[in-house]
Amino acid sequence: MWCEFLQRNKFLSSLYAGEVPKLLNVRMAEIKLSDDGRKFTVFFNMPRFADIPPSKWISLGYNTVFVELAFVDITEIMIKSSGGKYRGNIEIQKNEDGKFEVCISGTVEINLTADFGIVKEVTGYISETPE
Repeated sequence: MWCEFLQRNKFLSSLYAGEVPKLLNVRMAEIKLSDDGRKFTVFFNMPRFADIPPSKWISLGYNTVFVELAFVDITEIMIKSSGGKYRGNIEIQKNEDGKFEVCISGTVEINLTADFGIVKEVTGYISETPE
């Protein structure tokens, strides 16, 4: 599972019965490189809504799960964009050195290696065009 190595992954994992969905053809609202290039953050919609959403999300009518992931202490990064909206597949693995290998492919292509990865935030909202 792509999120098993990330810090603070318990809430995200608890939203899905079984395995957290693969990140295929996701809509990325924002990608950000900060802290002098040491930190990469990606904000995206999960490919499907939660199987086990919090009762508050149900009462508010939420239909989309929004996630913020951050990767810190980047040792390598490559970014290429073909313009337009950011949409694509996100793959997250750990290599034999224990570093995160992140590959985003689609309308934006990103390959990075980082020492640390964390689920910064998981929220719900109402989307007019849910995934």
